[in-house]
Amino acid sequence: MGLGLILKKRGLAVGYMKPFGNQFQEIDSKLVDGDAKTIKTALELSDPSKLITPVMLTHDFYHRALTGGVDVSDDILNAYRKLSEGKDVMIIEGNEELAGGIMYDMSDIEIARLVGARILLVSRYQNMQEVDNILNDYKMIGDPELLVGVILNGVINLKEASELAVPFLRGRGISVFGTIPKDPILKSVSIGEIADALGSEILIREDMRNVLVDHFFVGAMEANTALRYFKREKSFALITGGGRADIQLAALEAGVKCIILTGNMYPSSAILGVAGERGVPIMVVPGDTMKTVEEMETIMGTARILGEVKMGRIEELLDRYVDIEALGLAIGL
Repeated sequence: MGLGLILKKRGLAVGYMKPFGNQFQEIDSKLVDGDAKTIKTALELSDPSKLITPVMLTHDFYHRALTGGVDVSDDILNAYRKLSEGKDVMIIEGNEELAGGIMYDMSDIEIARLVGARILLVSRYQNMQEVDNILNDYKMIGDPELLVGVILNGVINLKEASELAVPFLRGRGISVFGTIPKDPILKSVSIGEIADALGSEILIREDMRNVLVDHFFVGAMEANTALRYFKREKSFALITGGGRADIQLAALEAGVKCIILTGNMYPSSAILGVAGERGVPIMVVPGDTMKTVEEMETIMGTARILGEVKMGRIEELLDRYVDIEALGLAIGL
């Protein structure tokens, strides 16, 4: 998405394709891929979703692949040709793993060869062991000309990656176009998204729905202990029972962004008053704390990208940490 937005701002006609859909959403009785839908919206593309994602990886598809075999190469190639008409550059979203799709003869390597594309590996770099995975992918690709290069993403230790991993990879003939640090904003969710996903009404400060949260705490400890943890985070939510006024006050003192009260227990008027003054939304959910924590983990794990703050942050990160000019030259722009 970030590459597409930056290339568009440079005056290029950008197309996008995700050949295999796996994030299912039903819209107007049609199955679409949620990721593809998000990027289609972000890049303001008018292409039909059926062309952007010509194959949906449903249970039925896998069953056919394992029992009689499937051949989707024509579907993908025809969709690509239509999508690429009038485009200066096509961005094709690959599988989560380079080898994904081997069972139906359509791994990322095979798709690249089918449409005449080159592969840009985006590696989630958490530690030096990730270099092994990159070299393994490089070996799988086999053809040095097919791999345009690598971007290290979600990097925890930029110094280590820049001083050790990047020179090592370049010494093996692999171009590295950037090292993007792990960024909490991109994994954050808005208070409004949390309320909608939990099916909860916001009791106060509905006007703060767009505030972002990137961490949450469970208020099941002693208040003074909790306060020490709270002060380590800037944009956190609190999940606790309605009867734990001490934890709620500690969180408000530490700058909590929103409070989620479980078990249908409502806060005291004193808590509501302090939260209202400090601009902290409070919501009440029927489930117990454990169930709410599980739901919250799912919400945080599938954070949506759309939104002015996140979109701006994505462009900022790529502009600062990725050599867009070198990448453009490498793919012939």
